[in-house]
Amino acid sequence: MSDFEFGMQGLDHHLAPSTPGTAEEFAQSVIHAICRASVTPSVGRRTYERCMRALSFGSTSRLGLRHPGKADAIDWIWRERSRLYEEYLGSSDRLDYLASLPWVGPATKHSLARQLGCLVEHEHRAVA
Repeated sequence: MSDFEFGMQGLDHHLAPSTPGTAEEFAQSVIHAICRASVTPSVGRRTYERCMRALSFGSTSRLGLRHPGKADAIDWIWRERSRLYEEYLGSSDRLDYLASLPWVGPATKHSLARQLGCLVEHEHRAVA
């Protein structure tokens, strides 16, 4: 199985929350969360697919993402995935750890935590 196919297989992983079993799954979850932040689900999915395709060929995610800050963050997360995964597993506060990652903001950290199988209480929201 190619890295690209592995990345696309990882996309299915995002449909149901689960604890990542490998550094690659962890990095894919973080990258997926960054790609879908502030865009429609279909745009986020296509962006994720293009980024993973570029990374699987050893290229930069800038080929799949026009936002230079997000692309740099995705490249760094992919390059440092083993270290980041170990730090995540060893973290006493995983939500705070996720918030320390680049381009993972207040809303994204909760969404990402749910995808990674962390128990995060939903905040009460007013309904208009």
